Amino acid sequence: MAILAEYYKPTSVAEAVALLRRTDARLRPLAGGSQLVGDLETRAVTDVDGVVDLAGLGLNRIVQIGETLQIGATATLSDVSRHPLAGEVAGGILRRTAQYEGPVNLRNAATVGGVVASAEMDSEFYAALLALDASVVVSDGEKESVTPLDAFVIPSSHHLITAVTIPVRALRSGHARIARTPSDRCIVAAVAVVGDAVMRVALCGVGQQPVLAGGRLTPPDNWKGSAEYRRAMAEIVRQRALAEAEQ
Repeated sequence: MAILAEYYKPTSVAEAVALLRRTDARLRPLAGGSQLVGDLETRAVTDVDGVVDLAGLGLNRIVQIGETLQIGATATLSDVSRHPLAGEVAGGILRRTAQYEGPVNLRNAATVGGVVASAEMDSEFYAALLALDASVVVSDGEKESVTPLDAFVIPSSHHLITAVTIPVRALRSGHARIARTPSDRCIVAAVAVVGDAVMRVALCGVGQQPVLAGGRLTPPDNWKGSAEYRRAMAEIVRQRALAEAEQ
């Protein structure tokens, strides 16, 4: 079992960032813990002296502010799926793709901020955020900055993801995937979002993290599928997702 020397539960973002900035201890932010706890238990991660628990920061709220939906970084995937607005965005694409992040017990713990920070190549939920033109809100403890998700770089320990924002628009969506079994993480997948003057498609499994279609693809070559296979299937799922969205 992992043994941590330090545990903190700050009550403000400024306090959390100040803790993460410390140079005398290697501290990691802890939200849902769906990945970090497992990595600590299996010793996949060893350079951690303690954690900064984000549960007391009130970052789990999901609210509409004008024409923007703001999803707090510690809102879980289950929170998003159940929310009357977030769960129905673009025909329910966030709820639909959340199902493929893992079983319900994982979705009850995994957070939106964690999905963004991990940026796993086969995260269909991340791809849905990309297709929805999401932006990431980051705080340095004093002020916040907003960066489009497709240009977002994981911040240093001097910053903390506090929310993800999505424009509220009338949109339709489509989703297509190829996996070894229906419940497996995808080999490749596509999420399409269309509407008035909007057409965005995001792809999974074709690079180090999900990307918008139209850019350079750098698929891996592994036991799940060769790079050549992934490139060919990426075009097929892109067309299928767009066809569904345009119905």
